[in-house]
Amino acid sequence: MKYVLAAVVLVLAAIAVPNLRTAQNRSAQKRTMADIRTVATAWEARATDRNSYLLDREGKVPYESMRRALEPTYVKQLPRADGWGNPFEFTASEQEYSIRAMGSDDRLDEVTIAGPTTNFANDMLYANGTFVAYPEGI
Repeated sequence: MKYVLAAVVLVLAAIAVPNLRTAQNRSAQKRTMADIRTVATAWEARATDRNSYLLDREGKVPYESMRRALEPTYVKQLPRADGWGNPFEFTASEQEYSIRAMGSDDRLDEVTIAGPTTNFANDMLYANGTFVAYPEGI
């Protein structure tokens, strides 16, 4: 009887652990997408006022520059990291901007696959008002 109970517990654990991990990753994705939208809304509002997305110079934008430009006028508190704790990457030119989250693997993808993805490790990319690379089904 003890062995049957142990076997049942092991089978349930084998099912529950991957499902829990998937649920945690989905939660991180949703939080990341919401934070990206928050940053984009604030950045776009500032760009409307200034007629430019630039903060300092073209290219990568440091978090502290973003924070100084957007807080507290456009956003109360600027999100620093994605749902997995990895820092966002911001880039800008006069008329374009992008916000990238590295996904669960904490690495920038060399090639960003546009459109939906089912892989939690893939980057999420938001550029010029729309998601370019994003989780499928969200």
